Amino acid sequence: MATTKKQAFDIPFIGYDYGKDFKWDFDVLFGQFGNPIIGIKIKNMVEQYSADPDKYLNFHTVLNQAVSIIGEGRIVQKLDIFSKKKYTAEPSNQFLQQKYSEHFDGRLFKTIETVLLFTDIVQDKTKKKAGRTSTFSEKNYKELRDKCQKVFMLLKQENCEPQFLFEKDFEYYISGVLSMKFSEVPTFDNIKSTNEYLQIGNRFVKNISYVDVENIDLPSEIEPYSILGGNGAASETAVDNFTFINELEDYETIIYNQIITIPLQAPQQRELDKKKKKHEGAANNSPSNAIIAEEIQTLLHNIAIDGQLVVNAHFSILFSAETLEKMEVTQSLIENKLFTKGIIVSKNAYNQLELFRSAIPGNATELREYDLFMTTSEAALCFFFKESYPVNEESNFYLRFTDRQGVPLKVDPSDLPMKTGRINNRNKFVLGPSGSGKSFLMNNIIEQYLTYNYDVVIVDTGDSYSGTCKYKGGRYIQYTEEKPITMNPFLMNKEEFNIEKIEFLTNLIFLIWQGPDAMMSSAQKSILDNVLMSYYHQYFNSGTPWYENKTSEELILYLSKYNIHEEDLFTEYENEAKGKRNYYDILGIAFDAKSDEIKEAFRRLAIEYHPDKNLNNPDYDSEKFYKVYEAYETLNDEEKRKIYNETQLILIKSNEIIRQPKSAEEWNESFRKAIIKKIKELEEKLVAKELSFNGFYEYCDRFLPVYLNNKKHKINEKEFNLRTFLFVLKDFYKGGRYGTTLNNKADESLFDEPFIVFEIDNVKDNPKLFPIVTLIIMDTFIQKMRLRKDRRKALIIEEAWKAIASKLMGGYILYLYKTVRKFWGEAVVVTQELDDIIGNAVVNDSIINNSDTFILLDQTKFKDNFDRIAALLSLNKVEQNKIFTINNLNNKFGRSRFKEFYLKRGSKGEVYGNEVSLEQYLTYTTEKPEKSAVEYYVQKYGNYDEALRKIVDDLKIFGDSLENMVSLVNLYQNPLDDKINSFYKRMKKKHKGKNVFKIILQELENQNISFSELINQKQELYEKV
Repeated sequence: MATTKKQAFDIPFIGYDYGKDFKWDFDVLFGQFGNPIIGIKIKNMVEQYSADPDKYLNFHTVLNQAVSIIGEGRIVQKLDIFSKKKYTAEPSNQFLQQKYSEHFDGRLFKTIETVLLFTDIVQDKTKKKAGRTSTFSEKNYKELRDKCQKVFMLLKQENCEPQFLFEKDFEYYISGVLSMKFSEVPTFDNIKSTNEYLQIGNRFVKNISYVDVENIDLPSEIEPYSILGGNGAASETAVDNFTFINELEDYETIIYNQIITIPLQAPQQRELDKKKKKHEGAANNSPSNAIIAEEIQTLLHNIAIDGQLVVNAHFSILFSAETLEKMEVTQSLIENKLFTKGIIVSKNAYNQLELFRSAIPGNATELREYDLFMTTSEAALCFFFKESYPVNEESNFYLRFTDRQGVPLKVDPSDLPMKTGRINNRNKFVLGPSGSGKSFLMNNIIEQYLTYNYDVVIVDTGDSYSGTCKYKGGRYIQYTEEKPITMNPFLMNKEEFNIEKIEFLTNLIFLIWQGPDAMMSSAQKSILDNVLMSYYHQYFNSGTPWYENKTSEELILYLSKYNIHEEDLFTEYENEAKGKRNYYDILGIAFDAKSDEIKEAFRRLAIEYHPDKNLNNPDYDSEKFYKVYEAYETLNDEEKRKIYNETQLILIKSNEIIRQPKSAEEWNESFRKAIIKKIKELEEKLVAKELSFNGFYEYCDRFLPVYLNNKKHKINEKEFNLRTFLFVLKDFYKGGRYGTTLNNKADESLFDEPFIVFEIDNVKDNPKLFPIVTLIIMDTFIQKMRLRKDRRKALIIEEAWKAIASKLMGGYILYLYKTVRKFWGEAVVVTQELDDIIGNAVVNDSIINNSDTFILLDQTKFKDNFDRIAALLSLNKVEQNKIFTINNLNNKFGRSRFKEFYLKRGSKGEVYGNEVSLEQYLTYTTEKPEKSAVEYYVQKYGNYDEALRKIVDDLKIFGDSLENMVSLVNLYQNPLDDKINSFYKRMKKKHKGKNVFKIILQELENQNISFSELINQKQELYEKV
């Protein structure tokens, strides 16, 4: 009987030099030939699906620099180790976040670990010696250490996150390769070697070498990266040449062994030159010799011109599988993928054990010449794997989404990017067509926000957030005409009064008056600004001698807000100085005139000076009419006349009336008194009683006639028609249709609520109210920000943003965005309508230019217009390619429903997955039947957490789809129980293959009974049978 030949498996290492003994930053492992080995763990620079060709080229350059630094007489070995691990759920005190973790618990995911190992070339004659130890050179040893330090610094500079290996690290990687296990504590089993594969314990191990010992079949040309290809939108995406390794499934561990040996260059080039001449000499006899000679010439040319190194290279893929069948399937997949790259793998790789040993970290010295092929360093490095998987971002503030494999990844949307300068604000712009999962993603983000110290205010028009709001115990406020959302934007204290507030109110008033699409002229803006400034000045300062500390110039400037200018003041001053301007003189009556005489004088002069009587009079001065009216109003009222006589006439009689001064100083003082007198007159006439829309409206009614009737500085009626202005605004005045909207104070309890949803779907079709209600909510948010400075804040505006995306409101939007940045806040605009953003200057100037973070969902529907989107969002070709990989990868295996999205922070973005637990799905759902079913469970079990637990448990017992369970719960109007489950199962059995719910509804209609009655009826029939 034949016996199996057994031999000891030699570990090819003899010991260590420990860095701590020599003050080095690393330990040195010595190979079996006495060759020192230094290792560096790195992260491949190119994140998977980064889609950027420049990143592949850059990493290729870095690796080439590392090879050049290490130099002649040495070996560079790169091991990329792909292994599988199980996701472990992270504990959370938040129910939904705990369920999120549990949803992924135990899910397999792939990891990549990468190590670079540097050692000396060991000559074949040394390997064959009895002692087998190469001659040790202290100088050569120091040189290797120094060069590895330089390589380390290069890798650190290029963000490869290098870490020198110590003994424990060497042991981890060596034992991992020997056991072909990196996910658990390695166990060492007997190795059985055959010509076709190895068997380590119960695992089957195969090594696929790129080089055939008899014939080298490699591509004649190769780039540092490939293009994804195919017919999809992402076909132009840059990927690694060997990215297919990421797609393999039936394996336990894969080790991609990449080796470059750098011989002494001068002898190697002489040898090449000899070979070239030899083949040239035989070229006439054989065309193949001519081809070989030409290839050698090209190689020598590259070496001479580009300074490339001649190297010998080896590449092989070593993998383990649970069964021989899985090994063969994976082998076939690898060979087919390599074939598409122009690589025909070795069919004569019977040296499986030798190839396996060469993959042991630092043991590339065991490779034979026939396992290597000659090329340049540039070409060899094109075969190096360059990708890594994304990892958690190190931050105390993160959201969890999935990577492209489908396992949770911690992503900091703002703090870390702000700290590193990647973004300058936290504002976000979200674009996703209908059905792309936009609202679902936003619910997920908001629910996670609320686990932090966050205040969230949402302006919604589609009932997208009611589930999350109810679950979180937030305030859900729906606008109705019976119960409108109100605020008093006019109410503020003196400290809050500033130019931004005036700007907001000016825009608000113009919005009511002319609508969101009108353009405000400079004259209109000036009038509204002035009436507001005057209104607040009167309210805050009336009755105080505020003018005493002001210069005459400042007082003249103040009066300009009333359209009263220096020349007007001077004219009036001159008239007063001549003593012609008291009320008795204006009416032409005596000081002791009776009431009838006053009325008669007014009637006569009112007819004479009335505007209607002077329509064709070019010299008509409307001021005379108002002066007559002013005089009559005072003198016809006994109380007012008495006060007037006691003040004004006493001054006249005592000769204190302003008179023509004698000196310039006296004239200036006299003119100043005239100015102050004018101000006092205005203060008496224009009283600001209260800060509200009502108070403002009443003030306008008195202020605007004064402002608009200055003949010398007349306002064109087309620009500002007083009657129309007051008529339109009257809707918001007391008694008007929207009389409470801008007069009632906002509910102050809202300022203490961490989560508020304003649902304004009922006003989205009202062109007047929609923008105003949106502004009210935004202003409430700004007030909230100022009050709660110690909390993060987010204002999320769904389609309601369109209500204010006009040129009129552009300035206010800028003010909002500037303010949120000051108060640890963010504004998030969410939209699905492409036509609303393309070509909209306000969207570009006010929203997009002030949002450093973009979230894009599946853009396939927008593909034909994507060039315009790309231009608007400053997306280069690389970022566009990433976007078109959304939902287009072969990454659905082993996952529940999910949608991918692109998150761009600053200049670049990444694609993540939005996959959630069933409990979260039922919380975020926007489907009314699902919401209704959840509510039945909440009603029975009292709280959302318990209700969600029961739904998930009941679904398992139910044993059918969630859709059918929801339909049944809504029919039953109660959570499922044994009775309803039995009924449903009997109905399904009886009506196999038919629509059970259609049958049930038909029976209910035919018998005109309730569902509960039908269940009882069927139960009785069943029991009889």
